[in-house]
Amino acid sequence: MKVDMKLQLRDVPGSLLRALEPVSVHGGNIVSVLHSREDGGRVSVQISFKIKDQSSLDLIKRELRKQNIRLSEILLEGKRYYSKKTLSFILIGHVIDTDIRGTIDKINDVGLVSDIDVIMPSPEKRSSVMMNIDIDNRKIKKLNRLINEICKEKKFLVIRSLEG
Repeated sequence: MKVDMKLQLRDVPGSLLRALEPVSVHGGNIVSVLHSREDGGRVSVQISFKIKDQSSLDLIKRELRKQNIRLSEILLEGKRYYSKKTLSFILIGHVIDTDIRGTIDKINDVGLVSDIDVIMPSPEKRSSVMMNIDIDNRKIKKLNRLINEICKEKKFLVIRSLEG
């Protein structure tokens, strides 16, 4: 099977090597690698490779996620297999005190919290948490429903990014 994968890497030494390693380890044969530097310390990388089956692709994706490498698109035999967006949410309330780890774990069941910024003026005051969440385009509605449930349950105010 031919796979075309688009990744976003941090622009630091060794990032490209770490992104290619799971492909090799799980039996992929790399056909081409294109990369270009972007503003913001990121490198856009397109990898084309051949693998024997779907389970090999699943192992490669799992390993890339473990390394916090952002997958933005996968084409399998030229057809869109996976396409992702990054959405931002600001949660305002007692986000830290109401088990932020549990909130992140719930969100990670649908997408991936890829970045988080916290402002906590003092323990008794409300905190603000901005989350960037990488999500498959097909799961955006599910993510929005989940965010609504979390905010209702924990009494958060939510500010959403304009996309999604």
